[in-house]
Amino acid sequence: RVRSAKFTLFFSKEALPFEVRYLTAAEELYFFGNANTFLLSLSTGDDIAALTQLKRLTIGAYGLTELPQSFTALKNLEHLDIGSNNFMSVPEILTPENFPKLRTLIMNANQRHTIYDLSNTVKTDVGGFIEEKEFPKRLLKWKHLDTLILSVNYLHGSLPDFLDDDSV
Repeated sequence: RVRSAKFTLFFSKEALPFEVRYLTAAEELYFFGNANTFLLSLSTGDDIAALTQLKRLTIGAYGLTELPQSFTALKNLEHLDIGSNNFMSVPEILTPENFPKLRTLIMNANQRHTIYDLSNTVKTDVGGFIEEKEFPKRLLKWKHLDTLILSVNYLHGSLPDFLDDDSV
């Protein structure tokens, strides 16, 4: 019964392998270092949703651009690191209702391309939350989230001060 597994420095153009669903006793999984990450537009796939005992999950530098709805089956997640991927925005499914035990969310360095200034010719498929119209305030309002890392992304606007919001 495998409780923890790490997979690093691999080459895949597909979602997580379907065999992952057989790691039913796993509490921690770590995937990091897919080749040519910045060229990929991948999802985790649905097989990981079978791992309902999972507490710590890292899927970094894989080429993710989305999390499927089935990902919400991971209700026991306490730590989620999906940094160094290609997300254009914070996935809508990342809510306290879907992940009630989540304490750590890491989504740093989600960039396919680097934009140095407005004269840069890269305008689409940039990554780094470029589609977020303002800072994702909902993440700061997540009551039980104690660690949030969003560094090295393109975040629009300023950090909210919540002076007029008594719920924060």
